[in-house]
Amino acid sequence: MKKFYPFTGFMISLFIALLGYVLRLGREEMGASLAAPIASFVNAYLSWWLIQYVIRWNWPENYGWKAVIAIAGCMLISVLLFTLNNRITGLRDRLELISRGRQLINFLLLGRGLVIGGFLYYIAYLLRMSAQIQQSRLENEQLKKENLQARLSLLQEQVSPHFLFNSLGTLRSMVQEKAPREFIQRLSEVYRYLLSNRMADLVELRAELDFTAAYLHILQERFEAAIVTEIHVEDGLYTRKLPTATLQLLIENAVKHNVVTTEDPLNIYIYTVENKWLMVSNSLQRRNKLSDSLGTGLSNIQERYRLLAGLDIRISETGKLFTVGVPLLI
Repeated sequence: MKKFYPFTGFMISLFIALLGYVLRLGREEMGASLAAPIASFVNAYLSWWLIQYVIRWNWPENYGWKAVIAIAGCMLISVLLFTLNNRITGLRDRLELISRGRQLINFLLLGRGLVIGGFLYYIAYLLRMSAQIQQSRLENEQLKKENLQARLSLLQEQVSPHFLFNSLGTLRSMVQEKAPREFIQRLSEVYRYLLSNRMADLVELRAELDFTAAYLHILQERFEAAIVTEIHVEDGLYTRKLPTATLQLLIENAVKHNVVTTEDPLNIYIYTVENKWLMVSNSLQRRNKLSDSLGTGLSNIQERYRLLAGLDIRISETGKLFTVGVPLLI
């Protein structure tokens, strides 16, 4: 209710009514009826509400056309109120209307609606602009606050990664065996990639594949021969881009939802088609009871593609193969 400024409209309408009454007194109409200022007040107040509704319409977006519609409505209100008042006040007013000329009266009524509507629309427009400016200022302040909070959080989070990397480097130097040293190195590469690109929207396919290789090494240390991967990428596509950690999420999704054993290994195929799509397919061997997951991996990728490029991903299931295709961006 407050956004329509009812009290402001009431005060402006009262001012218009009193101004008209004073002007009538100036013409020595000391005995003028209170019906005229009351009618002026009602006319102005109804016009105010009409303008408040019109100015908030989504269409037309142009305020000039809104002004035309609103003022035309105010002129119509002026004519209708006069007609209603004439019927209520009786025969004397109707005879006066005839004697003064119907066309002249209608012209004056339309003129009054035009003046009142234009005046009220101008005030409503100023209030509207003022409210939008204030809203923009509040939103900017909120964005500044959120930006500062994000920067503070980022600075605070930098402590943990540095400690982690230093610890992994120390641990690697303490280990002499080749396999554990390689595992620690790959783990360090995974965390370095995630932390270095967490603020980036897109990364090159080459960097994503290098990160994926480190991630797959960690998975294969865990599952050994239970995961078999094949990667085939067309030449010339390595500089194409995709959202950060897309492949990691797709591989993780495959591992979460399928049985992974040495007797029944999970096959994962990563390849490109049509010179613009990166496909990730995995053999279907669903778990009897799915691990705790809300499908956030696929929905995360889908939402990021819609926000960044306005594109959708492809999801298909054929026979014993589940495939997700993501577009490679230029």
